[in-house]
Amino acid sequence: DHQPPLFYAVSVPVFVLFNGSLLALRLFSLCIGAVTVICAYAIVCVLFAKAAFAPALAAFAAAFVALLPQHLHIMAGYNNDSLSEALLALTVLTSVRLIMLSAPSRRHIFILGVLVGLGLTTKAQAYLALPVAALALVLAKWAASQRQSAPLSAQVTDGIGAILGSLRQAWGLVIAGLIGLPWWLRNMQLYGGFDVLGLGRHNEIVIGQPTTAEWVAKKGLGGWLSELFQVTFQSYWAQFGWMSIVIDRRFYVAFLAFTLISTALFFVWWAQRRQMPHHGPRTALGLTLLAALGAMTVAAFVWYNLQFVQFQGRYLYTALIPLAVAFALGWHHAMRRWAWAQRWLWLAFTLALAALDIYLLLRVVLPGMGG
Repeated sequence: DHQPPLFYAVSVPVFVLFNGSLLALRLFSLCIGAVTVICAYAIVCVLFAKAAFAPALAAFAAAFVALLPQHLHIMAGYNNDSLSEALLALTVLTSVRLIMLSAPSRRHIFILGVLVGLGLTTKAQAYLALPVAALALVLAKWAASQRQSAPLSAQVTDGIGAILGSLRQAWGLVIAGLIGLPWWLRNMQLYGGFDVLGLGRHNEIVIGQPTTAEWVAKKGLGGWLSELFQVTFQSYWAQFGWMSIVIDRRFYVAFLAFTLISTALFFVWWAQRRQMPHHGPRTALGLTLLAALGAMTVAAFVWYNLQFVQFQGRYLYTALIPLAVAFALGWHHAMRRWAWAQRWLWLAFTLALAALDIYLLLRVVLPGMGG
């Protein structure tokens, strides 16, 4: 009950119109989840607007977001993850546009503030939108002040100037705070002190949720780390039900191989990115923003798991778009010598993931749930 109310409030018309049908509510949640897929496509197109291959690259990233088995499973349920991810994705898209524009308008900053504010009333994970937006304002100012081939001292000066200049645009974040303020005041009155999210009270009264200290004492630090990585990885890709339906081990080996290969290919692209004409300074700053979101997601996940045992890959989905973009760049770069492969790689990838999802639904999820 400590969850923010926005997702459930916007669900009321669907609940009333379809007489409380769970199927209707799940489809509603799934449609909201589609916004994240569209944003993934748009973010790539904005970052690589001058590249001819942008649509194919964007389609690959969007397919990964849309058809990652566990992510699709979460989006098909009725929960506030869908709206939380959608608002964060819209915030990232708006932030990337701010960086890529030569002169961000007040309208863009206003929209950014509203999106962040709505996220503050949706779910705790969406609070990552706040540092993302703040960083975007700094990077946008920095992009506007960058000088080609400037010495290091000048770059440092430009960076300080960008931070100071972005403060004049912080009114957008003030709007976000004003949207979240009623919810924070309500929680402070209800839970006491400055427990604006209700998490402090939640942690006091939660029963049956093992703490990390208990887990380490029981299994040792090595056992805790081993389970942390294994269960998190499995549940990021496919561990259905309420973490109760584990699939065949061979699938996890294939997922691990794909992850390692994709990561290696991305680093190859990263090492050679400066040789590419479409990789300008603003594109680099946009990718920096995505990398920062990924780092913040991992940090939040680690922080939470230092308190409670929560080996759930879904907590890393706030960095799903950055990961999808990285994998798309790696695979697309690997196919650079074959134009036809670059052009149609997204389609082959989409069909492969779709086939996997259908198989897992019919042979794993439905039997596992008694369907």
